[in-house]
Amino acid sequence: MLEGFAGAAYNVQTELRIEQHGQDQIELAARYETRPFESPIYYALRIGRAKGGRAWEGELIHHKLYLMNPPDEVQYFSVSHGYNLLFLNRAWERHGTDLRAGAGVVIVHPENGVRGLELATGGGTFGGGYSLTGPALQGCVGRRFVIGRGAFFALEGKITLAYARVSVTQGEAAVPSLAVHALAGFGYRFGG
Repeated sequence: MLEGFAGAAYNVQTELRIEQHGQDQIELAARYETRPFESPIYYALRIGRAKGGRAWEGELIHHKLYLMNPPDEVQYFSVSHGYNLLFLNRAWERHGTDLRAGAGVVIVHPENGVRGLELATGGGTFGGGYSLTGPALQGCVGRRFVIGRGAFFALEGKITLAYARVSVTQGEAAVPSLAVHALAGFGYRFGG
């Protein structure tokens, strides 16, 4: 099965902590926007193998965070080229409803300017500014609507919980995320 989604997320306020060498720690109750339709767009992709009403799946959610209430020391702070959530899911189909739980990791690409120091692009675990950092969990409920042989339209809602440490110039920031997502998309079930 292959699936692709567009959507949006509501980010619950979480604590952002920024540490820079030789400076006082910055702590705030961070409010984030997702801006799902601004480039790069929010999306989710999933591939899975189902048998007997159960499935194992791999899923990538390209989530984004834009800090809306920066303190004076922070010129801008976002993780918008990806607060990417990569999951291994277990899914179950019950009475036409899909349920899934997933565990995985966060892959981030931060963009920020703190105390007049702008983060340089590049570097990271994978190069190009992308780093593997922290755990992620999700719970999801969804519904599929058949539109043709093997093809379907899907709606789903999910909750994700993740923790990441991202780079800032001369330091790093702890960026937890708790978000509620609404997605719509299309999929194809092979052999179906």
